[in-house]
Amino acid sequence: MKKWLLVLFVFVNTGISFAQKDAALQYFDGMDSCFLLYNMKTQAFEKVIGERRCRERLSPCSTFKVPLAVMAFDSAALKDEGQILKWDGKINTREVANHDQNAKTWMKDSIVWFSQRLTPQIGEKKLKDYLQAFHYGNEDMSAGIAQAWLIQPDAKGPALKVSGYEQVDFLKALWTGTLPVSQRALQMTKDITYLETSPNGFRLNGKTGSSYYSNGGNKRLGWFIAHIDNGVKEYIVVTNFSDVIDNKESAYGGVKAKEITKKILIDQGLW
Repeated sequence: MKKWLLVLFVFVNTGISFAQKDAALQYFDGMDSCFLLYNMKTQAFEKVIGERRCRERLSPCSTFKVPLAVMAFDSAALKDEGQILKWDGKINTREVANHDQNAKTWMKDSIVWFSQRLTPQIGEKKLKDYLQAFHYGNEDMSAGIAQAWLIQPDAKGPALKVSGYEQVDFLKALWTGTLPVSQRALQMTKDITYLETSPNGFRLNGKTGSSYYSNGGNKRLGWFIAHIDNGVKEYIVVTNFSDVIDNKESAYGGVKAKEITKKILIDQGLW
């Protein structure tokens, strides 16, 4: 009896319901996790896992490529989806990054150097103006315009950070066309974030994001932010997690977050 009272006390004082706890164990065992499913038609959240976690600001990692694409297209730092940036010859650990890239391959293969080539072209002041106009997280680029979104999640000091709920707000504005940029910039960003179409006709646009904590172990931070639409149903989906203990998987955090997201969507009848 005392054990169950203690469990109830912990759930109540951390804002975690029994239903959320069960869902977290089902999909996110060994992880501190957030999942948000927002219905664009009813303008309501249909599923929330990890309410506290979803309000916590974290490094956006490569999910920042989505707002950065909007900025780049709007400012003409990128002319169109096919514009090529030349590889500088510096060898990256990921072979896919070791050649020329265009906007589509940048987004698809998550090429860091491409992002770092764009931010100086946009300029620090304009980047900060866009972040403020987008209400994007803490709007903090003071760690440097080439790395503010890449700071390790447990590092001390300044870093660009955004919460799960704020990611939903940004994606809502992107997909409803209400961001204060050109409609052309929005459409090109949507085009390059297309990933696949599900067996039941849901078109998936999204972006993964991955990092590791700086404890010398193998604890991941993983993000997946997405939009799904089958012509009748339309949703925004945001997932993030941090490993509670060193994981034994080789998958990057973003890849794992995408995998978990698709499992939940299947169970919700949305895939």
